[in-house]
This record gives sequence, C-alpha cells and structure tokens, in this order.
Amino acid sequence: MRHPYLAIFGVMALLCFLTMLAVTFIWMYLPTRIIYQESSPVRNEVFSIEVRQHGQAYFVTEKQKYVLDLIRGYTGIIWFSCFGYLFIFTALGGFAGLRLLSGPKAGTAE
Repeated sequence: MRHPYLAIFGVMALLCFLTMLAVTFIWMYLPTRIIYQESSPVRNEVFSIEVRQHGQAYFVTEKQKYVLDLIRGYTGIIWFSCFGYLFIFTALGGFAGLRLLSGPKAGTAE
C-alpha cells in the first residue's frame, strides 16, 4: 500500500458522512418526540419549563430541556464541521487520490 494516509482520510470522510446522517436524524426526530409526545400541556411540579412551538406552549422537564438545548446548540456545529471536512476532502482530490490505492494499472510502467 503506497499511500495509507489516503485510506485514513477516506475512512474519516465516511465517518463524517455517517455522523451527518445521524445528527440529521436526531435533529428531526428527538425534538418532535419530546415536545409533542412527552411534554405536558399544563405546568405542574415535574413539567415546569415552558417551550413554545408554533405559538403554543408546552411544558417539559429539566432533563428534556437540557436535551433540547444540546440538540439546538450542537447540531449545526457538528453537521457543518463534517460538511467542511467533506468539502475540503473532495476539493483537494481525495476521491481521485483513493484510486492510487489500487496500485498501477495494467499496461503502465512504474
């Protein structure tokens, strides 16, 4: 194997892509489930934190609010960091460089 670093960068690109898919799924699924299925329409001792969604108030627990804040705060950071890596990987010819891993082609001198 002449260029092992290209394989490492390729695996990192694959992991970035899978991370982007997972983060997108979490961003689309978890807040909807928490707000519309697990929240309370009225404030009580357990459900004491108000969250507004489409002009309507829902009340969630502290733990649910923490999860919602994590999703809101880190989804963009993780997603665009992975996107940036994939953009740079592609722009610098990473996919073309992966062809070098297969070795010399038949009929070519090395």
